[in-house]
Amino acid sequence: MLDKAAHETGAAMERFPRRRLVFTPVFSAVFLITACSAIAVAQPPAAVRQDQQQDQKSHSTTVITGQACLECHKPLTQAFTVSPHGKAAQLKGAEAITCDTCHGDPTRHNQNGNPGRISSPYKLPTAQANALCLNCHSRNESHAGWLGSPHDRNDMSCVSCHKEHHATSDRLLTRTGAPPTPLMLTQVSEKLLKNTEQELCLSCHKEKRKATMQRSTHLFSTEHGDTKVGCSSCHNPHGGEGRTMLADSSISQLCLQCHAEKRGPFLWEHPPVRENCNTCHVPHGSNNLNLLKSRSTVLCQSCHMHMMWRHQTIAGYDIFTFNQGCNNCHSNIHGSNHPSGRTFTR
Repeated sequence: MLDKAAHETGAAMERFPRRRLVFTPVFSAVFLITACSAIAVAQPPAAVRQDQQQDQKSHSTTVITGQACLECHKPLTQAFTVSPHGKAAQLKGAEAITCDTCHGDPTRHNQNGNPGRISSPYKLPTAQANALCLNCHSRNESHAGWLGSPHDRNDMSCVSCHKEHHATSDRLLTRTGAPPTPLMLTQVSEKLLKNTEQELCLSCHKEKRKATMQRSTHLFSTEHGDTKVGCSSCHNPHGGEGRTMLADSSISQLCLQCHAEKRGPFLWEHPPVRENCNTCHVPHGSNNLNLLKSRSTVLCQSCHMHMMWRHQTIAGYDIFTFNQGCNNCHSNIHGSNHPSGRTFTR
C-alpha cells in the first residue's frame, strides 16, 4: 500500500514539474534599486545626521537653561528643570522657556557677575513684572481676566504670591507647627506658591481668618493641615467672571456645582433659594448650623413674621425654640416635588 501511494505521488509531480526562479536583468535592476533606497532611508546623509545632533544638543541645553547659569546658580538651575516652568522648557520654538525669557540677555551679567546687570521680576515695577508673566500666561483661560481685576487694580504683582523658580516648601508649616504633608507640598509646587493657598489669601483678607475656627465653615482643614476646600475652589485670584472674582457667573451657579441636589427644578420652589444662596447662608463660615446667617427661627421670621400667630406655645416655650426650629416641619426648605409640599413640609 505504501509503495503504491509513493508511485502515485511521483507521477503527480512529473505532471506538474517544479519551476526554477530565474534572475532576469530587469528583476535584478529592480532589486538593486529597492535595496539602495532602503539603505538611503535607514542611513540619512552626513549633513542630515549632523543637523539632528545639533538640534538634540541645543534642546538639551535649553532644558538645563544653559551652562553659563549652571556654573554659578547650580541649585536654582537644577531645581528649575523639574519645576512647572522647567517642564515647559521641553517645548520648542516660541513657547520654549529659558533663563533669557524672564531675565533677559545675560551677557553683561556673565562678564562681571553684577546682579544689577540682569533683569529680575522681583526688582521690576509691578506693571512690568506682570507684563513679563502675561507674555505666556495670558493664553491661559484662567488668567485672561487679570487686567482690570481687583488684584490688578490694587497694584498686586505676580511675584507677591508666586516664585518663578520653585516654592519655598521647606519652610512651610501647618497651623499646628507640624511639617508640611505630601498633599500640601504638591499643591504648593504645582502652582509655585510662596505659601499654602489659604495662608496667602488670609495674609491680606484677615477678616476671613475667623471662618477657619467657626462651628460651620468652608475653610476647614484636616488634622494634618491639608485644605480640602481652598479659596480657589470658589474664587479665581487672577480675575473671575462674577463679583468678588468668583469662578462662575453667579453665586447660585457656583454653589450648585457641589450642592447639586439643591438645583431643581422643583414643583414648589422657595424664591430666596432661587435668587441667591447668600440670602440665608454665609459662604465662608458661621457659628450657626449649615452656614446660616442666624438661627433658623430668627432667619425665617425675618420674612415670615405674619406666620407667628399660627404656632401656639407649649409649656412656656415657643415651638420655634425646639431642636431645629422651623426645619422640624419644613424640612425641604430648598424646594419640594411632592404635590402636598406647598409649604416645603415634604
